[in-house]
Amino acid sequence: MGLIHSICVETSLRDGFNQGYDVILVADATASGIKKHYDTTLERVRDYYGIVTHLLEFEEIIKILGQISSGQIEYKPPNERISRFLEKHKLTDISKAK
Repeated sequence: MGLIHSICVETSLRDGFNQGYDVILVADATASGIKKHYDTTLERVRDYYGIVTHLLEFEEIIKILGQISSGQIEYKPPNERISRFLEKHKLTDISKAK
């Protein structure tokens, strides 16, 4: 995908989004030589394409999704922490989407 945040990464995310993929940008796993470009990319992704998160939070998301899909834990309506995550990333709470 590339490392230069405002060119390679943003272009790849936009392309994936346009093909129907849900995209996640792990902000502390990318870089840019110009801070303004880095910040603008974060803002664009957050506002238009997907989720901006950090590596530790992303690892936790993957772990929980794996546990749910393997049946180790049952999906429960969001607790306060998950509700904050959903709100922060402008996601729909599936427990309320009826």
